[in-house]
Amino acid sequence: MIARRRASTDVAMSPGGRRLLGLFFVGFLVFLYLPTVILGIFSFNTSTVIAFPLEGLTVDWYAKAWGNAELKKALVASIWVGLAVSVVATLLGVLVSYALARRSFRGKSVVSAFVLVPLVVPTVVLGVALLVLFRPNDPVIPIPLGLWAVLIGHVVIALPFAVLLLLPRIASIDRRLEEAAQDLGASWLQGFRRVVLPLITPALLSALIVSFVISIDEVVIASFLVQDQVTLPVYVYGGLRLNVTIPLLIPIATVMITVSFLLVLAAELIRRYGERRVGVRQ
Repeated sequence: MIARRRASTDVAMSPGGRRLLGLFFVGFLVFLYLPTVILGIFSFNTSTVIAFPLEGLTVDWYAKAWGNAELKKALVASIWVGLAVSVVATLLGVLVSYALARRSFRGKSVVSAFVLVPLVVPTVVLGVALLVLFRPNDPVIPIPLGLWAVLIGHVVIALPFAVLLLLPRIASIDRRLEEAAQDLGASWLQGFRRVVLPLITPALLSALIVSFVISIDEVVIASFLVQDQVTLPVYVYGGLRLNVTIPLLIPIATVMITVSFLLVLAAELIRRYGERRVGVRQ
């Protein structure tokens, strides 16, 4: 029966159409990932000239980048902000998602739209708005510019992604499981911790990873809000503007792209595992 249902949802397509669609998909992947592959190749180039053919292969640029004190400082700042953003955004995402999935209240659609607004607002606009908002001498919100301001800005843009990952998973859990726990004497908090939390753990881990990746890769908002201590993307962008040796920045970009890709892949695999665990069909 399940096989028949899946077959009935397939789109009828001629063999030529399937081949054309396959060629388009391959071309799209090449267009999307070829610059990244070329960037990785040039990260091992011995020459300072970014051009083919390569003069030779070396890992010296990686060693020089790792030995750069300013780079290490920016990396530590990015990791610290990213970890904090992942925790805060995921906790807020759990609260918001549970309320949207389990409660009926006036203005629910407005709250849902408000949470997802950062997905459609340009990051430049958000950066300027936060720059105007955060003033150290403001009597209402005395938040100075710096890593704390970057943390808040990144939570704003990471929260919608956490909600989009957590909300479907919480909504897919049968409410009768929580009701049964409460009938057996468990409080709401105990029911959530022992029934809901184990079932949403894969989505929770996925939200943590995605929020961390969003924070550690973001440059526009961070460039508005940082002061003396910059994050890693801001350091790379600033190096391009200040004519720092380009070959020194290529290994950094290559590592950032590779790590981000692996983390997002891990988040997707965890999410799919969670869907299979609760019986959601792919």
